[in-house]
Amino acid sequence: MFTNLLPASLVLFSIMYSDYAKNHFLKEFMKKYKGKQWEKTESSIFEDLKRLRVVTNKTQQTGQIDELKYHDGHWLFKYDFRIAGTNESPKSSGNRIVGYIDNAHNKMTILFLYSKTDLPKNQGETAYIFETIKQNFPDIASLFSLK
Repeated sequence: MFTNLLPASLVLFSIMYSDYAKNHFLKEFMKKYKGKQWEKTESSIFEDLKRLRVVTNKTQQTGQIDELKYHDGHWLFKYDFRIAGTNESPKSSGNRIVGYIDNAHNKMTILFLYSKTDLPKNQGETAYIFETIKQNFPDIASLFSLK
């Protein structure tokens, strides 16, 4: 759930994958969930996220999305998603997206995506997220003072 709600707007976010997400995670999801299953999942994710701040969208206020950090119109968030054609809930599926929002520029970047089964055994999920951001997105880490 977002504690710092995005301002309502009818302008949809433009969404893109970071190069890091494309090179390290996206290929694995595409290989694991072939063809239409991943295509439907990805389409659903993009539809949900690009409308995140539209007035009628209540996703900001649900447990499917968690605000990790906020600073001056910028958000880091974690979004739970399920794979199309499965009966799992987004939360119980263990599939997550970590994203960055620049509200002023109407941009959202999917920094990386993962399954909870991919997490290192000796590290908690939040620590893993922040460590990955620090190592691979220094500008974003600096913006949110991740140390």
